[in-house]
Parts: sequence; C-alpha cells; structure tokens
Amino acid sequence: MSRMGSLVVVSLLVLGGCSVPSLEDLEAERGVRITVDYSPSFKTGCIVMRTQDEANPANFTEQTVEGSALSRQTPPLELRAFRRGDWSKKVRVILTAHEQTCAGKAVDRVELVGEVGRSLAAVLATPDADGDGYVAILGGSRGGTDCDDGDVRTNPSLPEICDDKDNNCVGGADEGLTRIAMFRDADDDGVGGEAIQHCVPTSGVWGYATTGGDCRDDDPAVTPGKTDVCDDIDNNCDGSVDEGSDKNWYQDRDADGAVDGASLLIQCAQPAFYVRLPQGLPFDCNDSDSNNTPGSIERCDNRDNNCDGNADELFPTKNTLCSNLSCTGIRVCKADQTDVECDARPPRLFYPDRDQDGDGDQNAAVDEVCVGETPQQGHVENVHTDCDDADPAARSGLTEVCDAIDNNCSGGVSDEPASCGGTLKDVASYHLTSGSQDWRTVAVGQGGYPVWVAGHGGKLAVRKAAHQKFESYSFGDTANPSPPDGSPPLNTNNCGDHNWTVSWVDSSGAVILGGEGGWVARHTGTSAPCGPGTLPTLQNITGMVGFESGGVTTVYLSDTNGRLFRWVVGAAGNPFTELNDNINNLYGLHALREDFILAVGNSTGGGDRQRFVSYAVTTGATPTGTPTGHTSNPTNVNGKATAVWMGDADKACAVGEGGVVWRWDGATTWDKTDAPSAFDFTSVVMRYDAQNPQNPLNEQCYMVDKRSGGVGGRLHRLTPYGWARGPDLTGSLANVPLNDIAITAAGDLWIVGEDGRVFHYPEP
Repeated sequence: MSRMGSLVVVSLLVLGGCSVPSLEDLEAERGVRITVDYSPSFKTGCIVMRTQDEANPANFTEQTVEGSALSRQTPPLELRAFRRGDWSKKVRVILTAHEQTCAGKAVDRVELVGEVGRSLAAVLATPDADGDGYVAILGGSRGGTDCDDGDVRTNPSLPEICDDKDNNCVGGADEGLTRIAMFRDADDDGVGGEAIQHCVPTSGVWGYATTGGDCRDDDPAVTPGKTDVCDDIDNNCDGSVDEGSDKNWYQDRDADGAVDGASLLIQCAQPAFYVRLPQGLPFDCNDSDSNNTPGSIERCDNRDNNCDGNADELFPTKNTLCSNLSCTGIRVCKADQTDVECDARPPRLFYPDRDQDGDGDQNAAVDEVCVGETPQQGHVENVHTDCDDADPAARSGLTEVCDAIDNNCSGGVSDEPASCGGTLKDVASYHLTSGSQDWRTVAVGQGGYPVWVAGHGGKLAVRKAAHQKFESYSFGDTANPSPPDGSPPLNTNNCGDHNWTVSWVDSSGAVILGGEGGWVARHTGTSAPCGPGTLPTLQNITGMVGFESGGVTTVYLSDTNGRLFRWVVGAAGNPFTELNDNINNLYGLHALREDFILAVGNSTGGGDRQRFVSYAVTTGATPTGTPTGHTSNPTNVNGKATAVWMGDADKACAVGEGGVVWRWDGATTWDKTDAPSAFDFTSVVMRYDAQNPQNPLNEQCYMVDKRSGGVGGRLHRLTPYGWARGPDLTGSLANVPLNDIAITAAGDLWIVGEDGRVFHYPEP
C-alpha cells in the first residue's frame, strides 16, 4: 500500500495487518479518535476501516481488524486516524464489517465525516449468536448469510442432513434427501400413528418411527404391546381400559378390618382412608364402632360385637336386681367386658367442709352416699384431715405462715417460720406490768408503730418502734431513774389523772385519748406538754375514729348518752361540734371514711337491747335528721353492743354483752352469731387485706372478753364459717379481764387488760 499523499490510521490497540507511521510522520499529523461498537458475539470475521481526505478521495488508507486480534477484543474498539499536513481539515472514515474473513460478505457499513481533533463514534450490526462465524441475515443489504443464527447446525458451509432443518441455508429443510415410508411418532414411544414419507432421521432426531399402529400418539403411556395398568387409559391399544384391575375401594372408619359396603368408590388411585375389601370377610354391620366386627367374640358391652343381630346374648343375667352392702342396684357389664357385676358400689364417704377449703372436718360424722344419691352441699369426698373446719387458713398440708394459727394442723404454731419474729405472748416491759395499771385501750400507728396503751388513773405508755421498751407518760407512777430491764425513766409529761377508755393514733405518731367524764387529750410522745380538754358533756366517751386530710385532723367521738361529736384537732375557738343526739346509748364507733360511720350501743326503751346505727356525715357540715337505724337477725337480745369494727366498705363485726356477736354485709340488717360462751365481749377487730382479696384470713373477726369470777379473759376468732381455733394467749387464759384489741394491716395483734397485762403478736 502506497503511503504517498495518504492519511495513515493507527489503532489504539495492537491491530493485525496495520502499517506503522514513522516518528516524524506522527509528530507532523493530528489524529481523529474513533469509537466503534459492534455485536459482542462477533469473534470470527473482519472490520475494515478506510480513511480518506474529504477534499481528495484519492488520498486514503485502509486498516483491518481480523482473526486472533478480533477474537481477543470486546466492544467497543478505540481507533485513531492521522493526516498529513497537506490534507484538508476534514476526513471521511468508512467502516465495513465482513463475516468469516475480510473477503467475506460485507454485513454492515458506516461512513463518518469529521475534523481533525474531534471524536467520532460508529455502531456496526454484526450478530453471531451461535458463534459459528456467520452473521445472521438482517434484511436488505445488511446482515450475513446465516439463516438460523441460534443454531450451530445451520450455516452456508454445512452439508444437508435429515433433521428437519435447512442446514446449508439453501432450498429448505432436508432438500435432496431420499424419502421412505415412515410414521409420525409424536410421543416418541417408538410406535407411530400417521403414515408419512420422510428421509431417514439422523442420530438424535426424534418424532418418526418405522412401525405404526399407535392408537394415541400424544401419550407415551399408550403403545401396542404395553402392559395395561390401572390409570383409566387403554395402555396397550386393545380397546379395553384397566382390564384385570381391582378398582373397588371401601371405608373402614372404625379401623377394625371390616369395611362399609355402602361406602364403595370405583377408581384406580386409593382414596384417603379407603381400603380394598378383605378377602373372605363380610361387610361391617356398624362401621362407626370398632366393637362391631363380623366374626368377633361377643363381649358384655351393650354392642352386637359379632354382627349376628344380637347384643350381649352370652350374658342373660344382665339388668337383673342385686345389692352391695347398703346400696342396691342391677347387674351391669364389668369393666373388662367378660362378665356382669352389681352396679351398687360401696357408699361414697363425704365429710363436712364448712370453710370450703377442700378438706373435710376430721372430727365430723361421715355422710354415706350410694350411687344415684346426691351428696350434701358443703361436703367433700374422702378428705377429712382439717383440724379447724371453720377456718380456711387452716387444714392439713397448708404452708405455715405468720398468723399465730396452726395452719398445717401440726398440733401447734411452734413450726411457724423464724421470719415471723415471735409468738403471741405477754410483753415484758417495766412500765407495763403492775397491779395498779389497768389498761383499757390500745391504738397503733399506720405502719404498725408507735403502739400506745392507756388506762384508768391517767396511765399512758408507748412503744415507738419494734423491739424497743415501752416509755411511760403515766400519772402517779413512781419515778425510777434506772429501770432494771433497761426501759427509759418515767417521763413526767403526763395527761392528768383521768380514766382513759378510747384512743387513736394520727400519722405523726401522736395519740388522741378519750375517757370518762368527757375528757380528751393529745400526746405527741415527746416532752411537749399534753393538751387535755373536755367535751361539752359529762358523759363517758366510748368511741373514737379519726381522719386526716389536707393537714387537718378530724376525730369523731361518741358518748354513753347517744351523742356524736366532731372534733377538729387544733382548731381555734371551740373545736367541738355536736352532730347528733339520739335515744340510744353509744358504746362503739368505727369507720373507714368520714361519710359513713357505724355506731353501736343499746336502748333502754322497751328493754335493754342492742342498737346499730350508721351516720352519713358530710365533711365540714352538720348533717340533718337522725342516723339510719339498723336491725338484727334474729331479734336483738338483752344487753348492749360494746364495740364495732369495719374491715371493708361492706364488712363489719360487732360484739356485746352476754357473748353476742353480729356480722354486717353492707345492708341495714346485722346477722347474729351464737357465741361460744356467755361472757361479755369488750372489743373487736376485723382482719381485711385489701391488697389480697383471696387471703383466707380476710373477714375474720378477733374479739376479747372480760370474764369474771376468778376466770380471766380469752381471745376469740370468728370466721365467715364459724368459731375458729387460736390464736391462743399464754396458757390459754389471760387470767385478767381483757379490755381492748388492735390489729395492723399486716395482721399484728395487740391486746390489753387489767393488772398491767399487754399481749402482742409477734413478740420475740
């Protein structure tokens, strides 16, 4: 190729067949950058680039990319053309792609015109999808000679073979090949259906057979000579379907081996839960019951086991009369179904369970119940290990807890947990025990401390915290600077020589006292002076309950003349307001909120009988009218009611003289309970755990009495189910009359009585 007057083109890649200009030519020329994109599958062929002077086409050069150079490339190609200085500024670049070789058919051609220093881009269509070196026919003047570019067995260089393809891209498929008589084998099972003329297929070509007679050429499962199987198809083309196959299926719902004849399904595949008819076995007479099977042994079970039309024919004495001990019945089938037996079982044993804890009273008489009889309500069967059937907190097997009660029926409370901190017993403290100290009232703070006790003759003492000794603020006690048990010395700050009968402790720990002759006082438990005063009455104060709200302390008081007072503690002027004066004498007062107060006492009009009333007190106002009167069921008895305690808004207990006790459930009727003795009750509290409504100790009432005649008082406990055992005072008797009892939210008990006796649970 002459280089005179021509533009030399140099590829940025190493190109086969390219001439390389001299260094001085490259320095003298400026190039044109050309980007050529083409089909990535074009690996066998040739790309020719002709570059010529646009002003003088005689000045040109050609460059080729072919062979191994092309096979190593991936599009696009980056090329550059150079010109000499005597050419025009514009050049024409002609790009031509050939299949096979540079002498092969031109498959695409692109012409570009550009100026030196600019970049040009071209796209050549050169698809060769099957990689056989022949480009697909694209239509018009474009494209190559491959009539099926997706099949390597089709291009102009191949010979024609019998495969239903135009292998040489000339004259159509299988042209010029000898044809013979054959059959179309559409399902490729070796036997054809339609008779045709066709060349002998080359290896790997299917769809033709030399044997005909296939009755269904679209299904390889159907061929003459095949073994017929059960599939609803004529597999062997003999005109019959599923010959020799058992297609009858039956259900065996009770899985006893015998099938239901009415459940027949006819089909090849086994349906779910269906089986074939067992050989030699009749149909089942009752396929919903496995106890009914042809040929089975007859049993005593009210069924026709052997399907002979009869039930239990081997047991003629069934349903005849019989007896077993004291219970009568009839003969029925035994559990093992081999014989009959009398259905009169020995009587079932039931025991009373008053407290409904599931354990019967261990000392109660048994209730014998035969089959068909109904046990008495409130009884449990066979279980009777409850040592206290009036107490749901006590029965055999319960866990022992801190309550001074024999919860697990072990015979005592010595097995209470050590965490209880003590037992129910006398409190040993220097300032408590004296023959001159008759304690009449006890009150505890909101958290269980302080504990104040007070009594006749101005006696007053306080325990400010657990395990401490009592401090004395009593009138008339002899001073001792060093009490022998380590108690603090007597504090001279007393509240005077008055007979204190009731008390209440406010949130600061100060005690409010009420007593005979209408005396009241407040002591803070410090050296600050006691603040005594009197009510506008000379009657004895018998009841006291207090409330605190917004920094104001309000105390309600009752007296033996039937009057109710409100005392705003610390108020200027006259702090007392008389709210009501009724015909009853009041001896007990309690409430959980100011707008509902319960009061108990007696009325001498028409007999000395108990009376119960409730006050709907409005805070800060004087109520109008009289209190609501309550009744008793049965009718009130002689004597007065002496104390009352509310455990919840609709739960309360009251006690009185002659050993009478009443329970209240929120209505205006009080239910009387027979007491275990006729001694006079003096005080009562109710245990109620509002945070645990399921506590078995809830609604249990604790009360004390003031027995006389040389016999001391006792502690009693009444549950919703009756009189329960314990807690027991030391030696069962206090040996002195008991005057008051207090209880904390945690269930701690404080009891006070004559001769300086104070009891506490739990006391170390």
